[in-house]
Amino acid sequence: MNAGKHVQVEIPLADSWDDAQAVVAKQHEAGLVCMVGHTRRFNPSHQYVHNEIAAGKLNIQQMDVQTYFFRRQNINAKGEARSWTDHLLWHHAAHTVDLFAYQAGKIVDAHAMQGPIHPELGIAMDMSIQLKSESGAICTLSLSFNNEGPLGTFFRYIGDTATYIARYDDLVNGKEEPIDVSNVAVSMNGIELQDREFISAIREGREPNSSVAKVLDCYRVLGDLERQLGA
Repeated sequence: MNAGKHVQVEIPLADSWDDAQAVVAKQHEAGLVCMVGHTRRFNPSHQYVHNEIAAGKLNIQQMDVQTYFFRRQNINAKGEARSWTDHLLWHHAAHTVDLFAYQAGKIVDAHAMQGPIHPELGIAMDMSIQLKSESGAICTLSLSFNNEGPLGTFFRYIGDTATYIARYDDLVNGKEEPIDVSNVAVSMNGIELQDREFISAIREGREPNSSVAKVLDCYRVLGDLERQLGA
């Protein structure tokens, strides 16, 4: 932004509340488009649920989310050494914290517990987070780098009129019956839709979905949770 360029930031926006606020301040100063890769806002599965909520057809009562990976060494998905250490709170939890607020309203209460600290990585390998929104909805998020099994994040939406399970771009109901989300957007790929939003916002001179301002409150919550954990 200092160079006059529009920016899309890979999630997370920052790994501290102070730094997140600093990026938003820079965006306001520069007047440029700056958005964050909060991809869950763009996955057709989650867009479908969001549209149901916006139409008054569904109110979230509870979200149950599992984020599980097997990552006991500081390597990436290709097996290559990382120059930085991945983090359950500031990276992986950010997806769910923001999505819960996007679907159920501002988060007004948040609590966290973490497991043992890895002796080499210096991070907790297991974490549990509980959230409550201003609507009264609750969210339980379980995260692990110790899981040997299906990898990724799986979302169960329990609503007043329906139950949905989202697995990235795919959606099923509570009985595991597939739901057609092919007409939700111009693509079935959430990452492509995220990139399309970034370019469209630049061309149209507007604030994008998942702008730094729109996702900022997620990092307030993460900062509060970090203080609870004594990190």
